[in-house]
Amino acid sequence: MKISPERFATIIEAYGSQPGRWPTDERAAASDYLAQSAQAQALVAEYQVLDEWLDHYRIVSLPALEQHVINQAQNISTGNAFDRLMDWLLPHSGRVLAWVWRPTMVACLPLICGIYLADYFSFGIDGTQNSWEEELYLLSLNDYAETLE
Repeated sequence: MKISPERFATIIEAYGSQPGRWPTDERAAASDYLAQSAQAQALVAEYQVLDEWLDHYRIVSLPALEQHVINQAQNISTGNAFDRLMDWLLPHSGRVLAWVWRPTMVACLPLICGIYLADYFSFGIDGTQNSWEEELYLLSLNDYAETLE
């Protein structure tokens, strides 16, 4: 099996310069290509510096962040759909007025739904409306009738 220079560069970029980290099915072909190509040897030498730096780098432990993530995972709501909707719309807060704000918003939801429904549906009310010209015409007749009396 022969390996292309592009594939070898991809392997080096993805797995590093150490042959033990390369994919097992392509390791032999990549090693053969490395032994034969000066360009491949230069690429491996370039990435060896990066590999050594990454091998010596250690991540600082963040126990407070780990505990916060664990606590967030444990606080997932398992209530019904309405409870999850209310928690999404009105999340819990530690502020002083949160105990007033949440019930007020929940009480306003039926009002908002009623306003939306009243605006969207006619509920049997005839939808015929006079145009502006007809309204002005009717107003002019009304004024004329008052002057005759």
